[in-house]
Amino acid sequence: MKKINANKWWQIFKTTGRKFLDDKPFIYSSSIAYFAIFSLPAMAIITVMTAGSLYEDERVKTEMLSQISQLAGRNSAMEVERLMDTVIRTPESNLTKFISIATLLFSATTVFATLQESINAIWNIKPKPEKGVVKFLFNRLLSLAMVCSLGFLLLISLVADTLIALLKNFINDYLSGLAYYLIWMINTLISAGIITVVFALIYMVLPDAKIRLKYVWIGALLTALLFMLGKYLIGFYLSNSDITDSYGAAGSLVALLAWVYYSVLILLFGAEFTYAYTKHVGGKIRPSSHAVAIRVEEIEREGSSVT
Repeated sequence: MKKINANKWWQIFKTTGRKFLDDKPFIYSSSIAYFAIFSLPAMAIITVMTAGSLYEDERVKTEMLSQISQLAGRNSAMEVERLMDTVIRTPESNLTKFISIATLLFSATTVFATLQESINAIWNIKPKPEKGVVKFLFNRLLSLAMVCSLGFLLLISLVADTLIALLKNFINDYLSGLAYYLIWMINTLISAGIITVVFALIYMVLPDAKIRLKYVWIGALLTALLFMLGKYLIGFYLSNSDITDSYGAAGSLVALLAWVYYSVLILLFGAEFTYAYTKHVGGKIRPSSHAVAIRVEEIEREGSSVT
């Protein structure tokens, strides 16, 4: 890997910013946020079921809602819980059960499938058209695996919380003056680690591309730092704005939509940074066996038109 000086970092961020604005991330974020509202209950249920296979379901659900509450506000967490309770009601007939399960799986994977298309476009990659049906099914299975992986990461978060609770007594007994700061630091580091792993998985597995892990980790770490900073800024905005009052009964849903929208923007910025960083240090992002690289060129001729 090439050595990176201050000027090189400036060039990387300059390329990232320019390409970020050119690739229309606001359109991608809007569509993903829209799909997320319909997919969120299904994703939440599958995440709880995955982590619940190794831990208590109710504890997992409480932890997940607590995480959502910290990120998007208490009202948004209550809205997610309400949507989950609505979806999870047991249908009467077997046909209705089958349709409900199929809809649940399709909804839960839609967000990641759309996110995959967005990162593919940012990295100038496109799936081969002749493998449409097979690719569609593969993408859905991959997206389902990503949803399930969130369940295991949530389980890790639960174990981490348990360890922090055990350490809390020790810290209070022997380091009472520093207890608050140490617990905050440990919790922040664990959260940053989990979030970095999530973004690394997204950048490494989701796109139809081959990229070396050392490039992915840099992009995932930056995205995690921006995400954690954005979490506080978005939370501050949502808690101090009248967005929930302006939209009445739908206010919690709108607040959740806004949080998803800004979070996806951060994720796409991280994808742009990963692309720019890889290119500037001499690395390559190659298409996988079922995809091709694309090149976009602007053609402009004075006094003539392009047909």
